[in-house]
Amino acid sequence: MNQELNLEADDLQITPHLNMESLPQMLQECLSVAKTPATKDMLLMSVLTATSSVMNNVSFHYAHYGKQYYPNLLSFIIAGAASGKGVANLAVQLINPIHEEQPLLIPGDSTYPAFFAQLHIQKGNGLLFETEGSVITDIWKTSCANYNTALRKCAEHETLSKSRMKSGQKEIICPKVSALLTGTYSQFERLVPNVENGFFSRLNMLLVRENQSFDRSVFMPSNEGQETQRIYGYWATQLKQWHDTHTESIDFQLTPTQAQQIGCIMENEYGAYLRQLGDGFHATIIRNAITHMRIACILSVLRSLTPNPSPEGEGSQKRLVCTDEDFETAMVISTKLLLNAADAYNQIGGKDQLAVPEMKGSYQKSTFLASLPQAFSTGECVKLASQMGVSERSCKRWLSEWTNVGMLLHEHGQYAKIA
Repeated sequence: MNQELNLEADDLQITPHLNMESLPQMLQECLSVAKTPATKDMLLMSVLTATSSVMNNVSFHYAHYGKQYYPNLLSFIIAGAASGKGVANLAVQLINPIHEEQPLLIPGDSTYPAFFAQLHIQKGNGLLFETEGSVITDIWKTSCANYNTALRKCAEHETLSKSRMKSGQKEIICPKVSALLTGTYSQFERLVPNVENGFFSRLNMLLVRENQSFDRSVFMPSNEGQETQRIYGYWATQLKQWHDTHTESIDFQLTPTQAQQIGCIMENEYGAYLRQLGDGFHATIIRNAITHMRIACILSVLRSLTPNPSPEGEGSQKRLVCTDEDFETAMVISTKLLLNAADAYNQIGGKDQLAVPEMKGSYQKSTFLASLPQAFSTGECVKLASQMGVSERSCKRWLSEWTNVGMLLHEHGQYAKIA
């Protein structure tokens, strides 16, 4: 573990900080097969990423100029050898029934020309999938620049084009591509050798750090495998039914209160992270807000797979409004992903650009402090902590520390920041 970050053991984990009962039923059941927090985290990101590839009719608008985005996630799970990264294959089972009728999967063992050709056939929709990091690094040796540029454009849904003397010019307008890749840290570093080119800031990175031990029960008779297949088979059927029946365009929206809340939290995160990591981390922070929206959008669609009111509106344009449960879940996930990105940034090379190299402490800790209002109660603090993936125990410990060093004034359960 990087001592400069002073990360706590659970800082990078996601699912231990989620209210599992508030998740869409599909996620509750799909994650129930995981036995450890690390496996559950990997499964969560795999399910969100894989299912995002089939939600090509759902979109939201960003910024005042109304740029249109779709739910597609680009994710890289970074973990040691034999750490269980193969659970990503389970997530892909969820989209197999759709893929069988309408090809979506693009293997990681594809040269860039093959990737472009397949994506062109699939009308710009697809899931780039590979669980063997060595396969990706070998392929990208000869086409890293092309893949890098293409995936950056796909993340923004910008037109991909290729012109050749013999075949002429081909275009893929508004590509909607998701990517689910896994590998070791050394493999990840070979794919993303620096943090400057824009690919890093568009990736959702999950760094898995967990003490490994051998599960002595793996060879014992059990029906767990059959139960897992039943769960994933059932939800694959539900997802295909949603995909086949919801062919109209759906406009995803936050409520005004949610929009104001994410704006305030992201503004505070921007300042806290930028002070510690410098200008090189600027793009990652900004794009984390888009990641939050994408995840909230995915969660909202997955929630609609169970009996639920249909998207509002008439005609060809429907409206899907985020619930408070899904908004808060997305906030925890995106906040944790930003912390994972900060750790990866520091290790890859961003540490050479630290604005305040001597600053110690967890990024999440300083971000949380910056996100608190000027005056607040203990209850308000605990509620914000829950939304940002901070445990109540850590929250109260930090309050005590900040009070003891004179950063907060505490009287009768009320706190105030001291300038």
